[in-house]
Amino acid sequence: MVLSISALFIQSEVERLKGEALFRAASQVGIIRARLEGEINANLAVLKALKAEVIINPEMGQYRLDELMEALLSEELHIRHVALAPDLTVKYVYPLAGNEKAIGLNYTANKDQVRSVLDAIQLNNTVLSGPLQLVQGGEALIARLPVYLGNQIDSPLWGIISAVLDYQKLLEAAGLSEKHYGLLLGIRGKDGSGSNGAFFYGSEQAFGKEAVMTNISLPHGEWQLAVLPENGWSVSTKRIYILWASAFFLAIIMGAAGYFLRLVYQQKVQAVTIANYRANFDALTGLPNRFYFSQRLKSLLKEVRRERLDFAIFFIDIDHFKQVNDSLGHSAGDELLIEFALRLQHSARDSDIVARLGGDEFVIVLRNVQDVIQADLLAEKLQSSIQQPFNIGEHPFSVTASIGIAMYPVDGEDVTSLLLHSDQAMYTAKRAGRNSHFFFNEGMREEAEQHLQVHNDILRGLNADEFELHYQPILNIRTNQIEKCEALIRWMHPDKGWVMPDAFIPIAERTGAIVSIGNWVLQQACKDMRVLLDADIDVKISVNRSVSEFHSEKAYETWKNIFKANGVDSHRFIFEITESLFMDQNSARVNVISSLRDIGVQFAIDDFGTGYSAINYLRTYPVDYLKIDKSFIQDLLIDEQDKTLVEVIIKMGRALGILVIAEGVEEPGQLEVLQQFGCDYIQGYWLSKPQPLSHTVSICHEHMNKQSAL
Repeated sequence: MVLSISALFIQSEVERLKGEALFRAASQVGIIRARLEGEINANLAVLKALKAEVIINPEMGQYRLDELMEALLSEELHIRHVALAPDLTVKYVYPLAGNEKAIGLNYTANKDQVRSVLDAIQLNNTVLSGPLQLVQGGEALIARLPVYLGNQIDSPLWGIISAVLDYQKLLEAAGLSEKHYGLLLGIRGKDGSGSNGAFFYGSEQAFGKEAVMTNISLPHGEWQLAVLPENGWSVSTKRIYILWASAFFLAIIMGAAGYFLRLVYQQKVQAVTIANYRANFDALTGLPNRFYFSQRLKSLLKEVRRERLDFAIFFIDIDHFKQVNDSLGHSAGDELLIEFALRLQHSARDSDIVARLGGDEFVIVLRNVQDVIQADLLAEKLQSSIQQPFNIGEHPFSVTASIGIAMYPVDGEDVTSLLLHSDQAMYTAKRAGRNSHFFFNEGMREEAEQHLQVHNDILRGLNADEFELHYQPILNIRTNQIEKCEALIRWMHPDKGWVMPDAFIPIAERTGAIVSIGNWVLQQACKDMRVLLDADIDVKISVNRSVSEFHSEKAYETWKNIFKANGVDSHRFIFEITESLFMDQNSARVNVISSLRDIGVQFAIDDFGTGYSAINYLRTYPVDYLKIDKSFIQDLLIDEQDKTLVEVIIKMGRALGILVIAEGVEEPGQLEVLQQFGCDYIQGYWLSKPQPLSHTVSICHEHMNKQSAL
């Protein structure tokens, strides 16, 4: 019996140690991939900047090339030299010294280089070749980027920009070594050929049977990175001997408790497994998270379109869940969420999809639901199951839920519309008194009327001067000066008191009242700018702009006239926009942005990192500031992944010449890390909460006086 219990204990512990080692290796691989991709993109950004210059000045010469490269290159980049080849023949090289023989090289006549040159031209994208041996010695990567003089499909080809990247320095900057923290590390996929490509770095043994692997994205193609311990994921003999001794001793002492210990360690092994899948599953309930649910729903949509089947999506929100946390504590709230998730799973069939979207929001996709009658019966059954008491902290506890139902394909044919419509139906159920279910098409007329009421209330409030701007200072870390303030709207409603923006801005965007709000905000910000200047406060004001405000080119004339009527310099204003504005190639939006930049208005991308975050759009439509979303700053001191992402964003901004503002800074430790990374500005409660204009003036004066006293 003692030997059996010891064997079980050892087996569980070995599996747990293997799982922990795998998890740590996966984390290291993710960090290496992010750093290496960041280093590659930072270097290739120089080629894109050079391409933009060539399009503007196709006849640029050696002197202009030298001047540009000296401005673009820094010690953190790893470009050995750059060649310009108009008509595919090298004409200019930087640095020229030592590379004179390259002048006159015709790529089409060079069998070693013509293939990658033609690939870059055909793809109209950067092609990264290598690593390969250079004639002058050493290994390097060669990046080639075609240049077309225009934006049309049939635009003439100017030529090729080539750059030689110092392969070894690039890897060193990303923190790579052949034995990384005791792990064998290897990279394959020469010339961006991925898992089928040739091995070129580290140890080929790293691609063993149990290797942890990931793909490193290149502009075209990918590399494959793998790590593996020299002796596999086995546990050392010494460690096993120690475990045997400990297990034998514990088995003698505990006896009958051995089986219970085995169960405990099995749970730990399962926890490690869940951690490995946390990218797709909710850590608390074990249900698919929003990302994985969207992927599964996309797959289901393809299936039902082929088979012409219908289904229903139930959007479920626990009623008054905040009161559970406030009265019983967050641990009880977590316990309720776990039990609630289990009850939903028991109510669903194996073919259905149950997921947690976040907080107390859940969703169920019920397959083969033919009509609203069947969906209504299933919703009644689910409501009845939910209303049964939960045992929380050894006490019965009852909750209810509001359910919104959308039917496929009547209420939507894609993931976004189905989630949106079921969400809207759920909020209709909330407003109807909770503990009920509503279909999307049910009550929409009442919702439209309510939105219209809020719309009219907003317009009345604007005329009645019920709105006010509060300001939050933005600090330049390097100079320790307050250089900007973000304007944030507040509504003093005569019946509701202070109303925050999230309560009325979404409705205003849907009804069109956002245009009137936006014009009022800019008008008031101009007036407040006069007050700040009269108080000897030299700052810029940052105002938020909605995507819908850019639909018409008349917006530019309206905003220009507001600047002029108030006698303020448009150079003192920054418009904060979301990344989605750049994703739509609407000509009116592009013209408005271009016209505003012409009169000196700067642009900042708000909440950067939570949306598309595409470097290509930053390059095509230059912005002046990136505002890192506060969700990344909150866990900066405890989450290595968030820390790495923040570092990459700051480095990318620096490579593109874009200043970076970190939002949500609340702790001195966060400030210290941001200073180390070279962040430009901070904003958050560590400096000041949003305050009325009079308080903002006092805060700025106090800060100025402190700086003068230093």
